[in-house]
Amino acid sequence: MARSDLLVAALASLPNAGPARLGRLLREREPAEAWARVAEGAVPVEVAPAEVRREWRAHAATVDLGRLGAALRELGAVATSWHDERHPPALADDIDPAPVALWRGSLPDAAQPCVAVVGTRRASAIGREFARELGAGLSSAGVVVVSGLALGVDGAAHRGALLVGGAGPLAIVGSGLDVVYPQAHHELWHEVAERGGLLTEAPLGGEAAPWRFPARNRLIAAFAQLVVVVESRAAGGSLLTVEQAARRGIDVMAVPGSVRNAAAAGTNQLLADGCAPVRDADDVLVALGLGSSAIRVGRDRAAPPSRSVPDGTEHVWAAIDDGPTSVDEIVARTGRPVLEVAAAVELLVESGHLVTDGARVRPA
Repeated sequence: MARSDLLVAALASLPNAGPARLGRLLREREPAEAWARVAEGAVPVEVAPAEVRREWRAHAATVDLGRLGAALRELGAVATSWHDERHPPALADDIDPAPVALWRGSLPDAAQPCVAVVGTRRASAIGREFARELGAGLSSAGVVVVSGLALGVDGAAHRGALLVGGAGPLAIVGSGLDVVYPQAHHELWHEVAERGGLLTEAPLGGEAAPWRFPARNRLIAAFAQLVVVVESRAAGGSLLTVEQAARRGIDVMAVPGSVRNAAAAGTNQLLADGCAPVRDADDVLVALGLGSSAIRVGRDRAAPPSRSVPDGTEHVWAAIDDGPTSVDEIVARTGRPVLEVAAAVELLVESGHLVTDGARVRPA
């Protein structure tokens, strides 16, 4: 582990040090110099007021870099500043850059399309199911689903992305990498870290303080080429992400909902304001320039005469083309839930009727 990782993690742990102050501290200083200034009480006055500088110096005296390094290694975590070539370009080049970042897993490379899927924590059952299907469809097409791992829409989108084994999702969280929030997503948190990426500005041990979430939302927008709001009330965190997207010139799409559903008040207003509607993952892929606007209808297909398809998979088998087909395309053709389709696809692969082709499947 590079010593710079330890120092960045230490700088992230400074009290009363949000992105703006850390940015001023690191603007012309590498982490080693910045930490030395903090420890010596020699931070310039333009970086922080006197009481904060004194607080930082006292805190620095308590930091055990050896223990901090052990914690990073145990998590398999990386800590970078914007001086580091490993720092995510999406954050370093942003209009409101993140001076430090800590993450686990893998981050999307510059060539991978990323879509933010956001919405209310108090989502309806229909909203959660749509978010799962959208996450699955995007992931199967190689699109990284970016969200905040919150209850409701966020968690559902991440689960959908993990379901199909396509592009791993990216979760931007408002607590330390070792502080699972919300606790209800304990298993999901670790699965995202293992199969995708988990990123934060918060220090190790950092609790999910309310002020961190608006800052977190700007990072979600920074990674995205497109933002999709699945359900949102008239006010809420997902609309803050929409504001951040607007600042960056990023298009926003919204899922239509019933006018009687309070959870869709915000999304319906976005549509009234001119945002494009999302009916399925295909709409999003078209907006990204990655798909066709026409949903193709799969032709009937007979099973190989020597062996019939497994019971309960006939509808999926009939919906598959000669070439590679995604789970999302099968869902659109069959009208079946994504979980049911994914299970049937797995059975058809195990039985030898289908083979995987990247994030898609095709007849063997």
